[in-house]
Amino acid sequence: MCAAVGHAKQVKERMDVIDEENKTLKYTMVDGDPRYSSFGGMMKFTSGAEQGTSDAYWEVQYEPVGDMGPPEHVKGMVIKVFKALEGAINADPQSFA
Repeated sequence: MCAAVGHAKQVKERMDVIDEENKTLKYTMVDGDPRYSSFGGMMKFTSGAEQGTSDAYWEVQYEPVGDMGPPEHVKGMVIKVFKALEGAINADPQSFA
C-alpha cells in the first residue's frame, strides 16, 4: 500500500512484473484514487554515463475520470521513492552491485 496519493488515503498496487535481469518493475493500481479509472506504471534502472552511477526512469499510464488532468501529485511521491533508493544504495553500494 502507498499512503497519501492524491484524493485517496491509501491505494493498493499490484506488482505485474519484477524483472531483476533488466532492473524493471511494472505495477497497476487496483484500488484507490477515484479520479482515475486506470493507473499503472513502470520503473527502470540502467547504468549511468559515469562509472558507478545509474539512471532511473519512471513512466505512468492512466485514464482520468471526467476532466481530471495528469497525475501531477504523484511526481513528489516518486521523487521521494527515488531519493530513498539513492540513500540505500549510497549507504551499502555492494548490496546493489
